[in-house]
Amino acid sequence: MPADQVEFNGPVAPNQDPSLTPSNGLSPEETVRRIEEAKSWMVLKNVESDPEYKDLLDACLDQVAEQTGGLMGGAMMRQAFIFVTSPGNVTPFHMDPELNFLLQIRGQKRMSLFDHLDRNVASAEDMELFPGKHRNLLYREEIESLGMQQHIQPGEGIFVPIFAPHWVQNGDEVSVSFSITWHTAESRHLVKLSYMNAGLRRLSFPQADAGVHPLWDKAKVAAYDVLRPAYDGAKRFVGDRQKAIALFFGRKTPAIAG
Repeated sequence: MPADQVEFNGPVAPNQDPSLTPSNGLSPEETVRRIEEAKSWMVLKNVESDPEYKDLLDACLDQVAEQTGGLMGGAMMRQAFIFVTSPGNVTPFHMDPELNFLLQIRGQKRMSLFDHLDRNVASAEDMELFPGKHRNLLYREEIESLGMQQHIQPGEGIFVPIFAPHWVQNGDEVSVSFSITWHTAESRHLVKLSYMNAGLRRLSFPQADAGVHPLWDKAKVAAYDVLRPAYDGAKRFVGDRQKAIALFFGRKTPAIAG
Protein backbone atom coordinates (compact mmCIF):
# COMPACT_ATOMS: atom_id res chain seq x y z
CA MET A 1 0.00 0.00 0.00
CA PRO A 2 1.13 3.63 -0.45
CA ALA A 3 3.00 4.96 2.59
CA ASP A 4 0.34 7.59 3.29
CA GLN A 5 -2.25 4.84 3.75
CA VAL A 6 -0.33 3.14 6.58
CA GLU A 7 0.02 4.49 10.13
CA PHE A 8 1.64 2.66 13.02
CA ASN A 9 3.32 3.34 16.35
CA GLY A 10 4.83 1.78 19.45
CA PRO A 11 3.22 1.40 22.91
CA VAL A 12 0.99 4.31 23.96
CA ALA A 13 -1.28 5.28 26.87
CA PRO A 14 -4.94 6.40 26.89
CA ASN A 15 -3.76 9.95 27.59
CA GLN A 16 -1.19 10.01 24.78
CA ASP A 17 0.34 13.33 23.73
CA PRO A 18 0.21 13.00 19.92
CA SER A 19 3.42 14.97 19.55
CA LEU A 20 5.22 12.32 21.65
CA THR A 21 3.78 9.20 20.02
CA PRO A 22 6.63 6.66 19.99
CA SER A 23 7.86 4.78 16.96
CA ASN A 24 8.34 1.04 17.18
CA GLY A 25 11.54 1.24 15.13
CA LEU A 26 10.20 -1.18 12.54
CA SER A 27 9.05 -0.97 8.94
CA PRO A 28 5.36 -1.58 8.17
CA GLU A 29 6.20 -5.05 6.86
CA GLU A 30 8.21 -5.93 9.99
CA THR A 31 5.45 -4.57 12.20
CA VAL A 32 2.93 -6.94 10.66
CA ARG A 33 5.27 -9.93 10.81
CA ARG A 34 6.21 -9.25 14.43
CA ILE A 35 2.90 -7.83 15.64
CA GLU A 36 2.58 -10.41 18.43
CA GLU A 37 5.60 -9.01 20.27
CA ALA A 38 5.97 -5.55 18.65
CA LYS A 39 3.76 -3.72 21.20
CA SER A 40 2.33 -1.81 18.28
CA TRP A 41 -0.84 -0.48 16.71
CA MET A 42 -1.26 -0.29 12.93
CA VAL A 43 -4.00 0.97 10.65
CA LEU A 44 -4.33 0.43 6.91
CA LYS A 45 -6.33 3.41 5.66
CA ASN A 46 -8.84 3.69 2.85
CA VAL A 47 -8.69 0.01 1.96
CA GLU A 48 -11.87 0.59 -0.06
CA SER A 49 -9.48 1.60 -2.85
CA ASP A 50 -9.20 -2.17 -3.37
CA PRO A 51 -12.33 -3.37 -5.23
CA GLU A 52 -12.81 -6.39 -2.97
CA TYR A 53 -12.76 -4.28 0.18
CA LYS A 54 -15.06 -1.73 -1.44
CA ASP A 55 -17.55 -4.51 -2.13
CA LEU A 56 -17.29 -5.60 1.51
CA LEU A 57 -17.77 -2.02 2.73
CA ASP A 58 -20.84 -1.50 0.56
CA ALA A 59 -22.27 -4.88 1.54
CA CYS A 60 -21.97 -4.01 5.24
CA LEU A 61 -23.61 -0.60 4.92
CA ASP A 62 -26.28 -1.78 2.50
CA GLN A 63 -27.20 -4.59 4.89
CA VAL A 64 -27.51 -2.08 7.73
CA ALA A 65 -29.70 0.08 5.49
CA GLU A 66 -31.97 -2.88 4.84
CA GLN A 67 -32.22 -3.73 8.54
CA THR A 68 -33.01 -0.12 9.50
CA GLY A 69 -35.73 0.44 6.94
CA GLY A 70 -33.66 2.58 4.60
CA LEU A 71 -32.38 5.01 7.24
CA MET A 72 -28.85 4.44 5.92
CA GLY A 73 -29.80 5.16 2.34
CA GLY A 74 -27.96 8.46 2.50
CA ALA A 75 -24.67 6.89 3.59
CA MET A 76 -21.96 8.76 1.68
CA MET A 77 -18.20 9.30 1.87
CA ARG A 78 -17.82 5.60 2.69
CA GLN A 79 -14.38 4.51 3.87
CA ALA A 80 -12.85 1.36 5.33
CA PHE A 81 -9.86 0.72 7.61
CA ILE A 82 -8.11 -2.35 8.97
CA PHE A 83 -6.61 -2.19 12.47
CA VAL A 84 -3.95 -4.67 13.61
CA THR A 85 -2.95 -4.44 17.27
CA SER A 86 -0.45 -6.19 19.53
CA PRO A 87 -1.64 -7.96 22.70
CA GLY A 88 -2.40 -5.51 25.50
CA ASN A 89 -1.86 -2.42 23.36
CA VAL A 90 -4.00 0.71 23.64
CA THR A 91 -5.69 3.06 21.19
CA PRO A 92 -5.55 6.49 22.91
CA PHE A 93 -8.59 8.51 23.96
CA HIS A 94 -9.90 10.33 20.89
CA MET A 95 -12.95 11.16 18.82
CA ASP A 96 -13.65 10.72 15.11
CA PRO A 97 -15.65 13.14 12.92
CA GLU A 98 -17.69 10.43 11.20
CA LEU A 99 -20.08 7.58 11.94
CA ASN A 100 -18.33 4.28 12.52
CA PHE A 101 -18.92 0.55 12.84
CA LEU A 102 -16.00 -1.35 14.37
CA LEU A 103 -16.20 -5.05 13.47
CA GLN A 104 -13.98 -7.54 15.28
CA ILE A 105 -12.30 -10.22 13.14
CA ARG A 106 -9.65 -11.71 15.44
CA GLY A 107 -8.88 -11.34 19.14
CA GLN A 108 -10.79 -9.39 21.76
CA LYS A 109 -10.83 -5.78 22.87
CA ARG A 110 -12.65 -3.46 25.22
CA MET A 111 -13.86 -0.02 24.20
CA SER A 112 -14.71 2.71 26.70
CA LEU A 113 -17.27 4.89 24.91
CA PHE A 114 -18.53 8.28 26.11
CA ASP A 115 -21.32 10.75 25.33
CA HIS A 116 -19.97 13.56 23.15
CA LEU A 117 -22.29 16.03 24.91
CA ASP A 118 -21.04 15.20 28.42
CA ARG A 119 -18.96 18.23 29.34
CA ASN A 120 -17.52 16.35 32.33
CA VAL A 121 -15.74 14.20 29.75
CA ALA A 122 -14.53 16.87 27.32
CA SER A 123 -15.25 20.57 26.87
CA ALA A 124 -17.06 21.89 23.82
CA GLU A 125 -13.84 23.58 22.71
CA ASP A 126 -11.83 20.35 23.01
CA MET A 127 -14.44 18.53 20.91
CA GLU A 128 -14.44 21.04 18.06
CA LEU A 129 -12.62 20.49 14.78
CA PHE A 130 -9.99 22.83 13.42
CA PRO A 131 -7.49 22.49 10.54
CA GLY A 132 -4.51 20.53 11.80
CA LYS A 133 -6.04 19.61 15.14
CA HIS A 134 -5.24 16.08 16.28
CA ARG A 135 -8.01 13.59 17.09
CA ASN A 136 -6.61 12.74 20.56
CA LEU A 137 -8.38 14.13 23.62
CA LEU A 138 -7.26 14.68 27.22
CA TYR A 139 -8.00 11.52 29.23
CA ARG A 140 -8.44 11.49 33.00
CA GLU A 141 -9.00 8.28 34.97
CA GLU A 142 -11.88 9.84 36.91
CA ILE A 143 -14.08 10.02 33.80
CA GLU A 144 -14.01 6.25 33.25
CA SER A 145 -17.16 5.75 35.34
CA LEU A 146 -19.00 8.15 32.99
CA GLY A 147 -18.49 5.89 29.99
CA MET A 148 -19.85 2.59 28.76
CA GLN A 149 -17.38 -0.28 28.60
CA GLN A 150 -18.08 -2.70 25.75
CA HIS A 151 -16.21 -5.97 25.15
CA ILE A 152 -16.17 -7.41 21.64
CA GLN A 153 -14.87 -10.67 20.22
CA PRO A 154 -14.74 -12.08 16.69
CA GLY A 155 -18.06 -11.75 14.91
CA GLU A 156 -19.21 -8.84 17.08
CA GLY A 157 -19.13 -5.09 16.51
CA ILE A 158 -19.68 -1.68 18.06
CA PHE A 159 -21.42 1.36 16.61
CA VAL A 160 -19.50 4.54 17.45
CA PRO A 161 -21.57 7.72 16.99
CA ILE A 162 -19.99 10.77 15.41
CA PHE A 163 -17.73 12.70 17.82
CA ALA A 164 -18.19 10.09 20.60
CA PRO A 165 -14.97 10.06 22.69
CA HIS A 166 -13.51 6.59 23.16
CA TRP A 167 -10.38 4.61 23.85
CA VAL A 168 -9.61 0.93 23.32
CA GLN A 169 -7.75 -1.66 25.38
CA ASN A 170 -6.70 -4.71 23.41
CA GLY A 171 -6.97 -8.20 24.88
CA ASP A 172 -4.18 -10.72 25.47
CA GLU A 173 -3.79 -11.76 21.84
CA VAL A 174 -3.32 -10.09 18.47
CA SER A 175 -6.41 -8.16 17.37
CA VAL A 176 -7.63 -7.54 13.83
CA SER A 177 -10.59 -5.20 13.33
CA PHE A 178 -12.42 -3.86 10.28
CA SER A 179 -13.75 -0.32 10.62
CA ILE A 180 -16.28 1.19 8.24
CA THR A 181 -17.04 4.90 8.35
CA TRP A 182 -19.52 7.07 6.53
CA HIS A 183 -21.46 10.32 6.61
CA THR A 184 -25.07 11.34 6.27
CA ALA A 185 -26.39 14.81 5.47
CA GLU A 186 -26.90 15.35 9.21
CA SER A 187 -23.36 14.29 10.14
CA ARG A 188 -21.86 16.56 7.47
CA HIS A 189 -23.92 19.41 8.93
CA LEU A 190 -22.42 18.69 12.38
CA VAL A 191 -18.87 18.55 11.02
CA LYS A 192 -19.21 21.88 9.23
CA LEU A 193 -20.75 23.45 12.32
CA SER A 194 -17.90 22.15 14.46
CA TYR A 195 -15.31 23.79 12.21
CA MET A 196 -17.21 27.09 12.25
CA ASN A 197 -17.63 27.05 16.03
CA ALA A 198 -13.90 26.46 16.46
CA GLY A 199 -13.00 29.24 14.05
CA LEU A 200 -15.38 31.74 15.64
CA ARG A 201 -14.18 30.78 19.12
CA ARG A 202 -10.60 31.53 18.03
CA LEU A 203 -11.84 34.96 16.98
CA SER A 204 -13.11 35.44 20.58
CA PHE A 205 -16.79 34.77 19.85
CA PRO A 206 -18.23 32.32 22.42
CA GLN A 207 -20.21 29.46 20.85
CA ALA A 208 -23.12 27.34 22.04
CA ASP A 209 -23.34 23.59 21.48
CA ALA A 210 -24.90 22.37 18.25
CA GLY A 211 -28.69 22.45 18.36
CA VAL A 212 -29.06 25.21 20.94
CA HIS A 213 -29.69 27.83 18.25
CA PRO A 214 -30.82 25.92 15.11
CA LEU A 215 -31.22 28.94 12.82
CA TRP A 216 -27.82 30.31 13.78
CA ASP A 217 -26.37 26.83 13.23
CA LYS A 218 -27.75 26.80 9.67
CA ALA A 219 -26.26 30.23 9.00
CA LYS A 220 -22.84 29.06 10.18
CA VAL A 221 -23.02 25.95 8.01
CA ALA A 222 -23.90 28.12 4.99
CA ALA A 223 -20.90 30.32 5.80
CA TYR A 224 -18.68 27.23 5.97
CA ASP A 225 -19.76 26.21 2.47
CA VAL A 226 -18.53 29.60 1.22
CA LEU A 227 -15.37 29.89 3.32
CA ARG A 228 -13.97 26.36 3.09
CA PRO A 229 -13.13 26.54 -0.64
CA ALA A 230 -11.46 29.90 0.00
CA TYR A 231 -9.39 28.41 2.85
CA ASP A 232 -8.40 25.41 0.73
CA GLY A 233 -7.39 27.75 -2.08
CA ALA A 234 -5.30 29.86 0.30
CA LYS A 235 -3.59 26.74 1.65
CA ARG A 236 -2.67 25.63 -1.87
CA PHE A 237 -1.44 29.13 -2.73
CA VAL A 238 0.80 29.65 0.33
CA GLY A 239 1.76 25.97 0.50
CA ASP A 240 1.49 25.79 4.29
CA ARG A 241 -1.46 25.07 6.59
CA GLN A 242 -0.33 27.32 9.45
CA LYS A 243 0.15 30.27 7.08
CA ALA A 244 -3.34 29.71 5.69
CA ILE A 245 -4.75 29.59 9.23
CA ALA A 246 -2.96 32.86 10.03
CA LEU A 247 -4.52 34.49 6.96
CA PHE A 248 -8.01 33.55 8.12
CA PHE A 249 -7.74 33.82 11.91
CA GLY A 250 -4.76 36.08 12.59
CA ARG A 251 -1.15 35.32 13.43
CA LYS A 252 -1.87 34.95 17.15
CA THR A 253 -3.84 31.78 16.53
CA PRO A 254 -1.92 29.02 18.37
CA ALA A 255 -0.29 26.26 16.38
CA ILE A 256 -2.00 22.91 16.69
CA ALA A 257 -0.29 19.55 16.80
CA GLY A 258 -1.15 16.89 14.28
